Amino acid sequence: MLNDIPDSEIKPPDNVLFICKLNPITIDKDLEVIFSRFGEIKSCEIVKDWKTGQSLGYGFIEFNSVSSCEEAYFKMNNCLIDDHRIQVDFSQSVSKLFNKQRKVVKEVNE
Repeated sequence: MLNDIPDSEIKPPDNVLFICKLNPITIDKDLEVIFSRFGEIKSCEIVKDWKTGQSLGYGFIEFNSVSSCEEAYFKMNNCLIDDHRIQVDFSQSVSKLFNKQRKVVKEVNE
């Protein structure tokens, strides 16, 4: 299991939400507009199939502050967006941190 993460001490960021059960017609900008009322958003991304480009029904929203992220979690979980009842949770993904560390290690080795 340790091969999946760059360090055993790494933890997911506190300011990123995982959004799932999205309607396939929902786009990044829609989520950004809806969630921006809780605070400034650094990034908003709906994950898409790499071949077809169609939505996989989930995404991630990164806020500038942890307090904005927590408020959005409490107020938006089980909310209706585009006729789908979404689920919101704190992200458990460390892929961005892993990719960032891998890039730094690659640059050091070169």
